[in-house]
Amino acid sequence: MRTKREEARLLSYTLLYDKTGKLITERVSTDIEKLKKFLTVEDYNLLKTTIRETTIELDKIHNKIEAHLNGRIFND
Repeated sequence: MRTKREEARLLSYTLLYDKTGKLITERVSTDIEKLKKFLTVEDYNLLKTTIRETTIELDKIHNKIEAHLNGRIFND
């Protein structure tokens, strides 16, 4: 039986570390176009802007993490 949810994950950013020692970043974004019919014009535009701005900031974080990882000194 499926439970009707009251919320939806629209944007997420995950930092993963796997068994081989790899650090992985993952961003998942949902297409909010399907939500448009459930929202007011103002709410939809606010949500769209928020997701856009958050994506820009997450890209900055991703690039910073990547730069730090690329600058590491590896010892054998």
